[in-house]
Amino acid sequence: MTKSYLRLIDHKLLIILILAFIASPILCGVNKYIICLAYSHYLTVYLNNIFLLFTYQYTYRLNQFTHPLITRIGYDRFYSHSYFFIVGMGFLYHLIIYIGYYVFFGPILPEDLILTICFMVINLMIAGIECSIIYLQLGKKKNFIYLVLPIFINFVFHFLWIKFF
Repeated sequence: MTKSYLRLIDHKLLIILILAFIASPILCGVNKYIICLAYSHYLTVYLNNIFLLFTYQYTYRLNQFTHPLITRIGYDRFYSHSYFFIVGMGFLYHLIIYIGYYVFFGPILPEDLILTICFMVINLMIAGIECSIIYLQLGKKKNFIYLVLPIFINFVFHFLWIKFF
């Protein structure tokens, strides 16, 4: 079952996402972990939006195989597996970002530890909401609002975080 979900991945967007992630240390500059993670516009403007586009394309491709998969595994199993796979991709993406930034920028400084962990937890919850909104596209025609709304939430969260912290 997992093979059928993995075949739907858009490899071009995945390569762009990986290259953008590898370019993070160059484009963020030599900064601290928290600055590049929470306050840098690079992560919000580029990486997260590429990931949201990647998830949107994946859901669109999955939508084309809805009826054969529902016939094969059943309605409830299809939608629950699809939801957990899409949200799981979002959590995996953010965990890769957190670990990769640790490798790129070094450990979290003790004075930034609480703020960084707070940001990580809130950001994971926001990612779950964004992936859930993209998941709502499943079973419907392709609609751009399922991409625009998560991108808008991404920007609002980022700029509210910068303003208040």
